Amino acid sequence: MLHWRAMGARILRWLAVFVGFVAGGALTAWLVLWVGLRSAAVRVPDVRGMDTARAFAVLQDAGLLANLQEDVFDAQVPVGRIARQRPGAGLEVKRGAVVRLYRSQGGEVRRVGDLAGLPLTLAEAELEGEGLRVGRRCTIAGQADAAVVVAQAPPAGALAAPGAAVDLLVNTAPRRNRYVMPDFVGVEEAVASRVVRALGFRLAALQLVRYPGVAPGLVLRQDPAAGGPVAEAEVVALWVSR
Repeated sequence: MLHWRAMGARILRWLAVFVGFVAGGALTAWLVLWVGLRSAAVRVPDVRGMDTARAFAVLQDAGLLANLQEDVFDAQVPVGRIARQRPGAGLEVKRGAVVRLYRSQGGEVRRVGDLAGLPLTLAEAELEGEGLRVGRRCTIAGQADAAVVVAQAPPAGALAAPGAAVDLLVNTAPRRNRYVMPDFVGVEEAVASRVVRALGFRLAALQLVRYPGVAPGLVLRQDPAAGGPVAEAEVVALWVSR
């Protein structure tokens, strides 16, 4: 009986030693793995605001690789400098990981379209679609064939910040054809009236005037005067002898 008890005690001691050895080995392996992983991880440096060459050098010194991506709009960062990075600064990554860099191309801009010849409502829609808005609206008449935009500021092709105003000069009445006024003095009233109407002018009521020595029915005077500019649909007055 004593022999079996002594043997059991020895087995328990050996079992305890074995368990301790296994546990110690597992702990050691875990510690080695943890230290290895920690030594392979690096903290991503903050390269925002740096120029490209400097950012690449800082990342290389940290054991990381840099990959330049497309430029982005950023009004706070000067053009050409790093505006964003992925992964972000302060994160831990594996040594040799790639950090994506995005350079600033300055504040976001819009290119102003060509609005000349467009009706005002369509010009407003075009500006809204471009992220811009109508500023001051000035009007003028007779400078185009229809009620359309005839000028703009800033001009077409200019760059403007989002929401910027574009001033418009809008023609409100169609352009009228202009002619040189014919000379009707001494011409028979019937002929003069026919020519006035044929040219698109409006004829005022005839002014009959007694003029000794002049046959009746001849034009004595006209307004506008001969040789001057006259617009289509303008009123022409004739003074006729009687």
